[in-house]
Amino acid sequence: MTEPPSSATTSTSIRAATWFALLSNAALPAVTAVRYAQFARAPTHFGDEAGFSLAVLFLAQFPVCLLGAAFAGVSYIEGPTWRRVLIYVAVIAFIGVLSGFARLAWETDLGPIIAWAMAMQIVLLIFVGPQPAIARARIDAVTSDAVTLTILAVFGGLIAIVGALVIQRFAGSLTDWEDITFEWTDLAGVGAVYFALRAWSAAYVYTPAFEVRRKGYFQRPWIDWLTRNLGRSPQEKE
Repeated sequence: MTEPPSSATTSTSIRAATWFALLSNAALPAVTAVRYAQFARAPTHFGDEAGFSLAVLFLAQFPVCLLGAAFAGVSYIEGPTWRRVLIYVAVIAFIGVLSGFARLAWETDLGPIIAWAMAMQIVLLIFVGPQPAIARARIDAVTSDAVTLTILAVFGGLIAIVGALVIQRFAGSLTDWEDITFEWTDLAGVGAVYFALRAWSAAYVYTPAFEVRRKGYFQRPWIDWLTRNLGRSPQEKE
């Protein structure tokens, strides 16, 4: 007679699955952060094509965030798998056609990145089935953090541009730094920080601290206030 698996064996399997999920979610943004950091440190070692590819990868985060929001939403839908998949595809198709982004993705290098993200999410919807509460909370948290970090990265890039231009304009007259120049490749540092934080966000949802809060690491009141009010006039903030 076959003995049922012990609690220790079950616990080990759960830990192994958790580690696999953690690594699979955090690995891609972590590797991307390293690539951005390498490019920021020595852009001359890379060709123009590498810089363009990294820029496209960052721009793709905007539609990927929308895909993540749709995925998070349909993961709560009960019933057969085909219903979740059908609603997911219908929502994405509707938004893509209505906004014109579907055509843009088809005609540019954004297409393969977006298509890969959609394929991965559809595979999860088909084979994973309805998500347990903790898994849904993780999806919601990572999606929320992705939107927040993307907004902050845009403003961080703008601040970096303005700061670099100011230094470039006045450093020569105030100091001996006459050779200071601003290049677009300097923004790769912002990209490296952005993807490093995305990797941490993906890893955080598998920590004990997340199981207590059930919110993303960057879901903080002051960060929420900041993202809501960036770029708004004083009258709009009232």
